[in-house]
Amino acid sequence: MLKRLISSNQLYQPYLFLFGLALILRLIVALWVRQPGFVDAYYYFQVAENWFKGQGLTESIVWNYQAGDFPASNPANLLEHPAFGYWMPLASFVTIFGFSVTGNASFWAGIWPFMLLAATLPPLAWWLGQMAFGNTQRRYSWLMALVTLFPGRYFLFWNTPDNFSLFALLSFLFFMSSWAGLYRSERWLLVAGGLGGLAYLSRSDGILLLTALIISFLIRQRQKIGEGEIRPRWQWLAVGLLTAGLVVTPWLIRNWLTFGMPVSSGSSKALYLRSYTDLFSYSLKLDANYYFSWGWNNILSSKLNAANLNLLILTVQGLFLAAPFFVLGLFFVRKNPVFLPFLVYLVVLYLAMTLVYSEISAHGTLFHSAGGLLPYQVGAALAGIEGLAAYLWRKKAGVAARVRRVGIGLAVLLAGLAMALTIVYGAGNGPDWDSDLNYSQKVGEWFKRNHLSDNVIIVGEPLSYYYATRQLAIGQASDGVKANLRAANRYGAKYLVLGEQHYDALDSLYQTKQIAGLKLIAEFDGNQIYQVLAGEGL
Repeated sequence: MLKRLISSNQLYQPYLFLFGLALILRLIVALWVRQPGFVDAYYYFQVAENWFKGQGLTESIVWNYQAGDFPASNPANLLEHPAFGYWMPLASFVTIFGFSVTGNASFWAGIWPFMLLAATLPPLAWWLGQMAFGNTQRRYSWLMALVTLFPGRYFLFWNTPDNFSLFALLSFLFFMSSWAGLYRSERWLLVAGGLGGLAYLSRSDGILLLTALIISFLIRQRQKIGEGEIRPRWQWLAVGLLTAGLVVTPWLIRNWLTFGMPVSSGSSKALYLRSYTDLFSYSLKLDANYYFSWGWNNILSSKLNAANLNLLILTVQGLFLAAPFFVLGLFFVRKNPVFLPFLVYLVVLYLAMTLVYSEISAHGTLFHSAGGLLPYQVGAALAGIEGLAAYLWRKKAGVAARVRRVGIGLAVLLAGLAMALTIVYGAGNGPDWDSDLNYSQKVGEWFKRNHLSDNVIIVGEPLSYYYATRQLAIGQASDGVKANLRAANRYGAKYLVLGEQHYDALDSLYQTKQIAGLKLIAEFDGNQIYQVLAGEGL
């Protein structure tokens, strides 16, 4: 197969060309993305770094008070504690692999595997076009590959030590192996199960992929068998799901030994948020009683708001002005077997993010989970354009040729638009990638100048602060000054940093600059530094 690929005309089978071009673009992005840049990536990098240094899968700071907890045997002021009380581990494992191959724990050593993963997506998108629309409809393959090369907001994030490129690749391969297992050879269901297990280890909502597999299997049982197709047997679905279970079992055992339960308690708290900031509270008890005491009017309003935002995110992401054609195109691809797992997952993902993860879905959760959808969405958009054209010209002669010309012209236009907007996005946001790091360095320099850098502090974003300064820190609590004082008392924090961007519950302190338990000792560049007065204001 490899020999045939290399000897074939690369204009028509441009897998190596697309991979090479994607890798060049990843290297260009690396000029901007020179450190993790945002909370999730800082977290995965920190855990990987700790493991590489022999500290195991641990966190060095407290970034969140709801996301897991400390074992009861730990002293109250010991910040280092087991990792992954909220997130899943695979991104850190990939980063650790990068460290192990290169022999060091630099940022570049950690991200090169993610760059390679991202570079595989465009050639795979080309392949998807061939499978879904036929090898003579190359406009689909080219458009799907080029939009994956220039994927809008994903352009920068696919280089980070996070699960953006990882989950995009796993979910894409899951869709393709599910299709193959449902229509070609049922043994591919075993592969789909394994990929679903890996996706779950990447993101907890990866379980939705396995849900989509089960539903797709049920749909397939009711469909007619076409030429060269199969109807998969139930035992192969069971084997696929068993494979997924075998993949995740070692991690569930680790959680049981570490936290006393197979699934960490912190991950379920996202179900009970009234607002996104609840996740960063110290004192709130996030459970069903807290959530339902909010009242049905508020709950329904939250679900409706999530429904609107999630619909916007799913239809517009990476597609820009082509979003209406994607929605239209869903009608034209609904009977395409290659699209079945994608279509089912699209519905499952939307419903789960709207009805279950209402308050976090629009804060990056849906964005993380939808990267593997992009090639399918682009293909559906072009199918929508051509389907509409065919309908409008249905009574004219030479319809097929007209539709093909329109398809080619608009494919070129959409690819050019994606390229232009992605470059504009990268050029506009790339220079700001270091803003959190620069802020942390500036605050850290103040503590160093004043010989206070050995103290634990409370800061808005402790993960980037620790990366920049190596000073121990805990996160600001979103539920008021007293909550922050209690956190300081528990974890031994001596100072509170309050910047221009802070939680609403701390706005009164920022305006008045005085409250029991805190003493203002410095102000600079919109930052207020408070000394925590032990035992006061609790």
